[in-house]
Amino acid sequence: MNTKLKLTIRGKQLLMIYALLEFVDIATMDKYNVINALQSKFKDFEDSLQNYCALRNSRIHVIVTRNIKDYKNSEIAVLSPDTFLNSFDS
Repeated sequence: MNTKLKLTIRGKQLLMIYALLEFVDIATMDKYNVINALQSKFKDFEDSLQNYCALRNSRIHVIVTRNIKDYKNSEIAVLSPDTFLNSFDS
């Protein structure tokens, strides 16, 4: 019998999430954000939720997404992943 610990796919995923949480924060979702998202001009509800969470967090200055066109109503800067990463090169 093999005595080595074998991680399941779920176990590996959990380890990756814990590692990610070492250097990222998760924005707060509350009733205020949901109400604003419901009343917004965004076509996509999830994009609207992300937008309002970002707006209420003073440490967030940009939303990074491959779906820039859905954020045309955003009051916060929106960049593609490539553009965001390239901004560190200059």
